[in-house]
Parts: sequence; C-alpha cells; structure tokens
Amino acid sequence: MSAVRKVFSFSLATASCVVTTFAVYKLALFLSTPGVVRVEKVWFYNFLDNASLMHEILSTLVADLLLLCLFILPHSLLKTEAVKGFFHRKGFASWERCTYCLVSSSTLLLLMKYWVSAPGLIIWRLDVAKQDKLWWLFVLVHAFAWTVIYGGSLIMDLLEILGAKQIHHEANHLAPPLLYKATELRRLYGHVRHPSFICITVILWTVNILTLDRFVLNVLLTVYMYLAWNPDSQDLQYHRSQLSRKKYELSLRIQE
Repeated sequence: MSAVRKVFSFSLATASCVVTTFAVYKLALFLSTPGVVRVEKVWFYNFLDNASLMHEILSTLVADLLLLCLFILPHSLLKTEAVKGFFHRKGFASWERCTYCLVSSSTLLLLMKYWVSAPGLIIWRLDVAKQDKLWWLFVLVHAFAWTVIYGGSLIMDLLEILGAKQIHHEANHLAPPLLYKATELRRLYGHVRHPSFICITVILWTVNILTLDRFVLNVLLTVYMYLAWNPDSQDLQYHRSQLSRKKYELSLRIQE
C-alpha cells in the first residue's frame, strides 16, 4: 500500500468511526428524549377543521419524507452487489464499508438536523414529566434497549462494522476480516448487520408523545428494517448453537 493511499485509508477509517459514533449519539437523543406536552397541541382529528394548519402539516410531512429518502436510498444503494462489485473491481474493497458507514451517518445527521415536527398534531400523548414512575419507566426501557444495541455492536465486532478493521488488515497485508469468521456467521452478516431489530422497534414506538411526523418516521423505519433484515431458520439455528456453546463454556468456568 502506497503512503498516499495509506494516509487516505486511515483518514477514511477515522472519519467513519468518528462520524458514525456521533450520529448514533445524536440518534439516541433524537429518538429517546421525552417530548414536552404543550397546551397549544391539538389532537389528530382536529386538524381537518383548519385548512391552513392542514397545508402546513402536509408541507412538513413532504419535507420530512424527502429527508427519509435522503437517508434510506443511499443506505440501501451502497449495500447492493453492484456497488460492492465496483469497489472490488477498482481495487478499493477495503474502503467499501467505511464509505457505507460515513455516507449513511452523514445523511442520518442531516435528517435529524432538518427534521421538522408536524405542528399542533398529536396521535397520543402522556406527560411523563409530572409522573415520576412513568418517567423512570420510559428512561429505563430506552436505556436497556440502547444498552442491548451497543453491546450487540461490540459483540458483532464494532471495528469491522465501521470498516476500520478492513483497512487495518489491508495495511498489514492480511485477508479481509470476514474471511476469518465462521461460514455461518458470514451468512448471518449477509442478512443482518445491525443488532436487535426488536430493541430499535421498542425505541421507535415507546414514546410519550407521538406526533404525525414521528408516526410516519416510525412506520417507514420499522417497515424498512423488516424488509432489509431477513434472517432465516439457518441464522436462528446458528444463534441457538452459539447460545448453547456460551452456556456450556460458562458452566465450565463456574465449575473451575
């Protein structure tokens, strides 16, 4: 690897790690910060009586849908075999995962920065600020879900997910990191590259205030995850075998 390519490669890996970490941090705040109940908010069925409000809401939804497309389309396009094949043919296979994470995280940051809530429109609301038990329940559910997601990322080899490990392997003349993993695990990674569909779904839908824009966001992301993540019975069997193996190893350590 030439010096120039090495500098660019490690700069790309650093950018991928930093931007993705920051984007996930902002996403946790974006999805898990409790909404504030305001008096001027109205219920879902009331907006049909106000033409100007309806126009404003529809304009907001169109803008938010465009932001969702800005995130979903590159996120899906960069996973296609055509794009992956392009990186391999041009000799930049180690850059493919970093580029994917960097572009996806950047578009996600843009989505969160410019996202606009539908004004004065609520599907449901619950003022957790005035009820300590509900506030703590809300916080603990989200904290547990994010812990599972972050823990799952570490277990699934975080540096490999971010693309940094691929660049490290290339710089040290090693084979791509996926080749060092079991065939069953590589097959699973071909179907799922993010941990815990269930936890992300819980985070999306466990909200104290559900506005129309968040409803649209939740529906589209839930459907997108369901379509994009397609583990099958063999993947489930691999999970079960690994769980049994971990339990067996743990029992041996306890006996020692």
